[in-house]
Amino acid sequence: MEKAIGFIPARYASTRLPAKPLALIDGIPMVIRVWQNVSKSKLLSKAVIATDDERIAQVCRDFNADYVITDPELPSGTDRIFQAYCRLGEQADIVLNIQGDEPLINADDIDKLICKFCCSKFDVGTLIKKIDKIDDLDDPSIVKVVLGDDNTAIYFSRSVIPFFRDEDKSVWLAKRDYWKHIGIYAYKSGALKMFVSLAQSDLELTEKLEQLRLLEKGFKFLCVETPNEFISIDTPEDLERIEKFIQSQK
Repeated sequence: MEKAIGFIPARYASTRLPAKPLALIDGIPMVIRVWQNVSKSKLLSKAVIATDDERIAQVCRDFNADYVITDPELPSGTDRIFQAYCRLGEQADIVLNIQGDEPLINADDIDKLICKFCCSKFDVGTLIKKIDKIDDLDDPSIVKVVLGDDNTAIYFSRSVIPFFRDEDKSVWLAKRDYWKHIGIYAYKSGALKMFVSLAQSDLELTEKLEQLRLLEKGFKFLCVETPNEFISIDTPEDLERIEKFIQSQK
């Protein structure tokens, strides 16, 4: 099995939810909850929080979580995990970018992604989930992906794709599968290095989706399905949603 290291980018500043990584979810800081879930992986050699802020670093120390300090001015979470990977000083075949605002991420999904990806010839692996709510099709915060026959990502978009011509939208989900992208990535280490060396692409800037940078260059994305629900945290309302969900599972 190839060596895999997972990084959780945790930037303190956030426009819609200041100090987002430290937001408490059922009494535990969100970034720690993600780290605890990811640390249960059987296939990751290590799970590391990549942060730009001493306040987050202190919480990491409080919970004995591995962390790396990164520069605050980095332009993206991908740049942050690459710098953290370089500063960690350990070589890995696969480097994972595990979003710090996905508190429902679980080790089984991480291991499923690693297992399928390490046996493939793809450059990047990522998670997808079948869309089951019609309203999600028109929600630009939910990124959609179109798949090829071998679960290759053909395109990612904030718009509904494919557009089902000559059918009322109310029946689209009954007529064909639509896929939601879960923003967790497994990179071959060479693909990650190439990613951060490339300038932002036209499609990336248009859609505000950084994965399009590699897709435009011909890199291949393997999409691995998960049946599990995810709730990304971007606003105070999202925090309320996740609290209600967690309480309902007790």
